[in-house]
Amino acid sequence: MKQKYEQIFKPLGIGNLQVKNRIVMPPMTTLYAGHNGEMTDQCVEYYAARAKGGTGLITVEGAYINSTGPQLPCSLSITDDIFIAGLSRLAGRIKLNGSVAVLQLIHAGIQSYLPETVGPSPIGRKSPGYSSSRISPRELSTEEVDRYVEDFAAAAFRAKLAGFDAVQLHGGNGYLIQQFISPLTNKRTDKYGMDRDMFAVNVVKAVKEKCGIDFPVIFRMCGDEPLYYKQLVGGITINDAKVTAVRLEEAGVDALDVTGAQGDNAHLVTPCFYVVEDEGYFFHLSEEIKKVVNVPVISGGAVDSPEAAEKAIADNILDLVYLGRQLIADPEWVNKTFENRSEDIRPCVRCCDCVDCIFRMAQVVCAVNTLNGLEYKYTLEEDIPETKSPKRIVVIGAGPGGLEFARAAALRGHRVVVIEKEKVIGGAVILAAAPSFKYQYKKLLYWFKSQLKKLGVSIITGYEAGSEELAYFNADTIVFATGSEPINPDIKGLEKTVLADDVILGRKFVGTEVIVIGGGLVGSEIALKLAKEGKKVTIVEALSQSDIALTTAGVSLLTPVDGLFDRYGVEVKLDCKIVEVLDDGVVAEDGAGRKTTITADSVVNAVGRKPAIPEKLFREMQDSGKKIFVLGDAKSARKVKNAMHEGFNLALNV
Repeated sequence: MKQKYEQIFKPLGIGNLQVKNRIVMPPMTTLYAGHNGEMTDQCVEYYAARAKGGTGLITVEGAYINSTGPQLPCSLSITDDIFIAGLSRLAGRIKLNGSVAVLQLIHAGIQSYLPETVGPSPIGRKSPGYSSSRISPRELSTEEVDRYVEDFAAAAFRAKLAGFDAVQLHGGNGYLIQQFISPLTNKRTDKYGMDRDMFAVNVVKAVKEKCGIDFPVIFRMCGDEPLYYKQLVGGITINDAKVTAVRLEEAGVDALDVTGAQGDNAHLVTPCFYVVEDEGYFFHLSEEIKKVVNVPVISGGAVDSPEAAEKAIADNILDLVYLGRQLIADPEWVNKTFENRSEDIRPCVRCCDCVDCIFRMAQVVCAVNTLNGLEYKYTLEEDIPETKSPKRIVVIGAGPGGLEFARAAALRGHRVVVIEKEKVIGGAVILAAAPSFKYQYKKLLYWFKSQLKKLGVSIITGYEAGSEELAYFNADTIVFATGSEPINPDIKGLEKTVLADDVILGRKFVGTEVIVIGGGLVGSEIALKLAKEGKKVTIVEALSQSDIALTTAGVSLLTPVDGLFDRYGVEVKLDCKIVEVLDDGVVAEDGAGRKTTITADSVVNAVGRKPAIPEKLFREMQDSGKKIFVLGDAKSARKVKNAMHEGFNLALNV
């Protein structure tokens, strides 16, 4: 079989290491460690699955190097020799499955999860985010900084003893090493302030001295701190980064991993679908760094297709491509690419649900890969046991929940038929995929079609299921995955509004000035879509805070000055309810009871959705004595993630 992606599968050396292909798993926080930072089976098997899936180099998430540096509760620790044994289990599993094992070393500095943080200067973040500290950090003394250099070296030596092939020093994403490099956070007057690169350079030299010159060191660096954020002007620029990169190579670094941003624009570290439509969000930075160094350069950012990775390597933009969320979505990306089975790759939809878990200090789950985090039970889907009692199952509704249930049930050996009343499959995913910035959801539908066809699942579209049809299939089990429908709130003049679904799908058009009722996910996406088309948009939300405000996507939209709503002129009125819809606008009432008229050409109803269950059929099936299940939006209108997880878990238990 001729290899289609020759560049991806060319081996490459990093120091004295040989990496079998050019795909890297970057460090991504999971919170799978124990509460003291100890290793767990969950953590070991999560990384083992990505190694078994063919990834060339696995970078394990940051292990904090001393007690003042934890990123979050349940982050990995390498502060003491007692952690070596657990880390050795992890390194061993990664290497046993054929990947290079690298451990990232981190000190979170002013972004640490501690009552009092430490940093180069007493300057904290404008937006502390998930850090528990909202007070100014304590400035480290020169002697303390010298000790931290040794702490990094001691941690690297522990990693070497544990069997890791290399370490990565975290000098990006706004953590301590970057804080020393950045003009925004380093205002010191000692040697570490006069030379902002000194801390990073000294850490590299100390690791090499402690672990040996042949022990490879990879450095994750910031290529652009502001990333268009006006509030961070004065931070690290690409020209600054190029100077730092040269000094790091001279100090002994064996490879550079190029990324950007920091805690005040953390949502740009892993950009969601609103922010990035093209693959390779940081490629423009790695291309510049590669011009000034001779060591291998690694970068990525929203890369999901083999074509994008292949082209970036061929164009000499970088040497290795990291796939972050895409490897969460599909641990077997590399093996499927090698076997020319790209149609089997489960796509990351860039929803950032995984990142949002971290913001809530919860363990990472993936919206589309329902097995993620459960690898300690089943390393890959091929390990899921077949059913001992195959059933005939009819799924009513071909939305994400129904499709995922059908796929997982068929994997286990059940005979499955899906009946969908619309002419195409997808349900809520069709709505999700409609805006141009969410095209990844179309890839998800293509993947479902491919997988269900290979599994022999029958899909009947354009047909509304009834009791006679269900009797024809003689099913043992009926799964209602019938989705949801728009809510019509009790508002005077509501008939004058346009439904959000109709606007998203292009069935109805709106004027140049638009009011959107509802600031949730659907309303916000419609507002962004219309604003990008040049329309003047106002969102009116009854709650005092949008339910998306605490998500990565919401931060991308709502951040003052630099958020997408400000950029495109979307006005958001919170704690404001619609009293009446007029021919030329609405009457709104704020939390204090004050009424005002807002004029507009069109008003869009995006209040929300409610379950859509065919009640008569449901009762008939209940009376028939068959096993009945309800999942996804048919149970409660939520996100694609909820529907897919419910579908998968139900299939494991049928």
